[in-house]
Amino acid sequence: MFNAFARQVRTVAIGSFAVLFLNAALMLGACAQPRQSQPSSVTAFVGVNVIPMDREAVLENHTVVIDDGKIISVEPADAAEIPQDARRIEGAGRWLMPGLTEMHGHVPGPDDPAYRDNVLFLYVANGVTTVRNMAGDPSHLALRDRIAERGLLAPTLYTASPWLHSGVAGSPEQASRTARDYKAAGYDLIKIGSVSGDAYSAMADTARDIGIPFGGHIPEEVGLTGALDARQLSIDHFDRYVEFLVPEGAHTDGLERGFFGSGWVHLVDERRIPQAVRRTLAAGTWNVPTLSLVEHLASPEAPEDMIKWPEMRYMPRKILDQWVRAKRGQQAETSFRPPAARRLVELRRKLLRSLHDAGAPIALGSDAPQFFNVPGFSIHHEMRMMVAAGLTPYEVLVTGTRNPALYFDDPHANGTIAPGQRADLILLEANPLVDLANVQRRVGVMLRGRWVPEEDIQARLGRIAEQAAQ
Repeated sequence: MFNAFARQVRTVAIGSFAVLFLNAALMLGACAQPRQSQPSSVTAFVGVNVIPMDREAVLENHTVVIDDGKIISVEPADAAEIPQDARRIEGAGRWLMPGLTEMHGHVPGPDDPAYRDNVLFLYVANGVTTVRNMAGDPSHLALRDRIAERGLLAPTLYTASPWLHSGVAGSPEQASRTARDYKAAGYDLIKIGSVSGDAYSAMADTARDIGIPFGGHIPEEVGLTGALDARQLSIDHFDRYVEFLVPEGAHTDGLERGFFGSGWVHLVDERRIPQAVRRTLAAGTWNVPTLSLVEHLASPEAPEDMIKWPEMRYMPRKILDQWVRAKRGQQAETSFRPPAARRLVELRRKLLRSLHDAGAPIALGSDAPQFFNVPGFSIHHEMRMMVAAGLTPYEVLVTGTRNPALYFDDPHANGTIAPGQRADLILLEANPLVDLANVQRRVGVMLRGRWVPEEDIQARLGRIAEQAAQ
């Protein structure tokens, strides 16, 4: 019938009714064609032990349903509703926790895109689903947006500006102008380096006026007190705390300050720690301790042995050589000889515990890739060191999940497992609240709703290792 009608319309004029009839026939023909089924966007972790991180607890035998990159429900397994076409991931005897945040990461620039992408994946491979990039480059702005649009398998990226130094902020006027330029470019943070006290003050005033935070290091002329008075958002590496703990009148003339105060550490009066804590609390300033940055350099282990650690196979040889030279050079410094280095490690751990116990905001960060800190892997070293400083496993996990979410103030990524939250998750074979080493016993990582099983992680790691060996 349809063929006869088609022949007719080729030989005679057709009216509007015929046109409608022909269109209907064509639609019926199209509907008769088989449709390709689309894969479901829904994933369900079934019967899993959930570590919600809104409190120290385990929700046993629960089912977590994810759709379109967000958590839809968290329900007891026997009451959960799972769409028929959902991907089901077996969770019995396993633990599900929020993804971790690296609050002091370094993302490479654009010169070697393959190495940059490998670094980003090394974070993901270790359950780091968000990175505050503290090595800003203009290329990172587009990279941040590309990641957000799911165009790259990489952690959600927040990026600081390029290092603020005297070359771009040599005067108060220049510092103010540069702060405005960084804000206009779209950076999330101004990374503080080495500038004069006047330039720092001008930058801080401008940054507050235009609404861009600033953090990182503290210039020597500014000191801890000046940074806290300026409401610097974050202090990384406990910069300038040692100098503050040295009482006024101490004989520092001719003494090098050394690596994060190592040259003055023997002059510290620990009775000043409560004062430093009170000032930090009053300012609301965050600290990103990066214990591993100092402890790896202070370690008595030979650098040639350190680069034999298993994770070192993922780093290019030229970088490993740089780390060996850096440690040898640091150990040669008079201000960083073993007694001073050990004292600095002890003091930083005590400072972390004091700040944490007082309720000062602490966020997990390791400064990677830097000084034997392989991206992602270094977070596990950092967490172990925080436990050695006196924090419990749960308290450490808070610094890597809920606390960074508070820092970023994102209601859809608050570092917990709850409906409406971004689906950044780690599935584990063992309970991390018992032992933080269990965070390395992964079944897989979910990144903004995308599931990456451990076998895929290991396959990509193998390729990265092959590239690094070339």
